Amino acid sequence: MPDRLAFVLLAGGQGVRLNQDTPKQFIRVAGKSLLEHSFCCLSSYDPDARIIVVVPADAVALAKNLLSDHPRAEFVIGGTSRQASTWAAMKHLSSAPPKSVVIHEAARPFLSAQIVHDVVQALQQFEAVDVAIPTADTIIVERDGFIQSIPKRNHIYRGQTPQGFHFHALWRAYQEIGDIRLTEFTDDCGVYMECNPMGRVRIVKGSSENIKITEDLDMVLADELFRIRANQWLPQTQGLDVRGRRALVFGGNAGIGRAITQVLQESGAQVSIASRSSGCDVGDYVQVTSAVARAEKELGGLDYVVNTVGQLEKQELHLQDVSGIAQLLQVNLMGTIHIAKAAHAALAQSKGMLLNFSSSSYTRGRSHYTPYSASKAAIVNLTQGLAEEWAPTEIRVNCLVPGRTDTAMRRNNFAGEAADTLLNPYEVALTACKLLASEMTGMVVRV
Repeated sequence: MPDRLAFVLLAGGQGVRLNQDTPKQFIRVAGKSLLEHSFCCLSSYDPDARIIVVVPADAVALAKNLLSDHPRAEFVIGGTSRQASTWAAMKHLSSAPPKSVVIHEAARPFLSAQIVHDVVQALQQFEAVDVAIPTADTIIVERDGFIQSIPKRNHIYRGQTPQGFHFHALWRAYQEIGDIRLTEFTDDCGVYMECNPMGRVRIVKGSSENIKITEDLDMVLADELFRIRANQWLPQTQGLDVRGRRALVFGGNAGIGRAITQVLQESGAQVSIASRSSGCDVGDYVQVTSAVARAEKELGGLDYVVNTVGQLEKQELHLQDVSGIAQLLQVNLMGTIHIAKAAHAALAQSKGMLLNFSSSSYTRGRSHYTPYSASKAAIVNLTQGLAEEWAPTEIRVNCLVPGRTDTAMRRNNFAGEAADTLLNPYEVALTACKLLASEMTGMVVRV
């Protein structure tokens, strides 16, 4: 009996408009490649559906490695154009054709389950379905460099993917078009409508978040969208099973670090502390490596390394002493780099997590403490880069961004703030510990 539904995930492009050496479908954002994000969107909707992944010939091994946890994925070598890649997938499916096929672009990693559901449901009544949203821009028709006409926007939509079809309807259309004419079309609905002039393509509502990663700016938007989604992560839905885990907390003697230490210990984890008072200046790489080695020996390994150390100097830049600025950067930025470098081997062995701390000022530099804001922005970039760099070793790297928290450093620099307007360090610590217990990576999570 043929399968009811199959997905085709188009990941065969080279992404020439994106100024990257890596084809866009393999670029990592929030800890995963765009291919993985898009694949998970489809597989989570129907784990039993076939998923045909179309990739360039020289990227089959890479794609298989990225999706090694998904044995149901089937891989097909794509063609020289989008439509040639779809046609290759259709040929692959033709030996055991499904009733319906849903085609999505890997460069759209923000596909929602609701959109997939709406497409699949519409296919019960219609043999072709498209996803689209109304355009907010004025559309012009050009001729010889001049405006020929300006159509009313009432019925002008922007097409997205996925697009869904009854398999045999699309199969017949592709057979009729043939290989030679494939480049005349930009999507599968265009192929279908060319061969079915009386056919009706049902439109289902897309989403403004369902963006296609095409240019450099789109990567910036993608980072921000993933950050927003991370902020929507609800710690209360995440368990706190850290029993038997081994953690090293830098800055564990005070503030948020001390709160994290207590929460971990009370939850059954073993914790080692490193701090300036115990002889570890994170600005000194030798001292950091010694602290990591000592904790490894004491605990028999490390599953979590947490860095809560930070230094803040609140003063206009031109009034700050250069040596003081250098010290701040040495602690905040170089200290984070020292800890990451020193902890790599231990975390690779345990497939553990490095948790960095930033500040809400990372998104926009704040007056009177610009070096601090700059260092915290750098930590976010470091986190995202390491999550990608360390993915092959399965080390997870995340960053927590607490809001204004009642700590000694905060009180020393912002006197007079009402305590009831500040977060309690234990609120932040609980979120941090739940993040440690999660499988997330590459995330910048606000508290």
